[in-house]
Amino acid sequence: MLTELKRCNSIGNIDGLLFLLSVLEGKDKVSRTEINNRCSRENGIVVNCPGAIAFLAYLKLVDIMDNVIMPTEEMMQLSGKNKEDIINIIIKLCLSNMVEDGIFSQESLGFDTDKGHLSIKRSAFPLEYAAIRNFLTVAGALEKEHNGEICVTDSYENIFAKDLKNYRQKLTLEELLKQKEEQSQRGLEAEEFVLELERNRLPLKAYKIKRISDFDVAAGYDIVSYDSNESMKYDRFIEVKCYLGKPHFYWSENECDTARQKGNKYILCLVDYTRIKEPGYTPQYIHNPYDDIVTNETWLVNAASYKIQEI
Repeated sequence: MLTELKRCNSIGNIDGLLFLLSVLEGKDKVSRTEINNRCSRENGIVVNCPGAIAFLAYLKLVDIMDNVIMPTEEMMQLSGKNKEDIINIIIKLCLSNMVEDGIFSQESLGFDTDKGHLSIKRSAFPLEYAAIRNFLTVAGALEKEHNGEICVTDSYENIFAKDLKNYRQKLTLEELLKQKEEQSQRGLEAEEFVLELERNRLPLKAYKIKRISDFDVAAGYDIVSYDSNESMKYDRFIEVKCYLGKPHFYWSENECDTARQKGNKYILCLVDYTRIKEPGYTPQYIHNPYDDIVTNETWLVNAASYKIQEI
């Protein structure tokens, strides 16, 4: 249903949605043709029938089979309620479903201390959620800010926060381990990719260029290589960092200390995982990263945590 919603920017206005619900109320099934005809003849409403039907399907209020729309048991529970309560229920379903879909990362949320409300970056909403976002704005659950961000109104902030808390609690240990395993697999693929690049760069020494991260986890780097064919000893120590999205990485204390000790012989290799299989792709190499990154204004260095102990 999100595919259908992606094609529209609006499902219509509140009156249009309520009228559509009234057309479906008490019915086992209604054809799309009947819905289109009745909505087109009703004055004072705006309803995008394909988008609105997809919206209701996303909320599991209807099922769709070919050109037939069938109300679900969840929709039957709206019967007899007043308009305000119906919209309130739909708003809560929207917020809950989007949270469950996992579209709100921690980076996309924040609290505006000046205005005293929870804010969401506009970029948090993928294109297929635009119609849902616009409905929530029209319904008064979200408000647009001048800076392009979106705030959750006071009436729904606690509900939204509770949904987020419940969603994050569902990330069980098994799921967290699965995420870690996937990250580890991406890291391994990135290391193998860089290893192959190094061996292709120096084919005469290829058999001596090795990935050591499997058996020496305390080395502070992943690959030992040579700067040139003239090198008699290993003089190129490569730490591979794989990322998704904007270039970023985490640097352990051991890796940072090793980089400082190795100086120009230490290389940080940043690999965009989405481009590994792209012909001719070359990752970003940072020589002597201990000095370069700290002094380079293009990098923002933040401490992820501090170890604090009593002395």
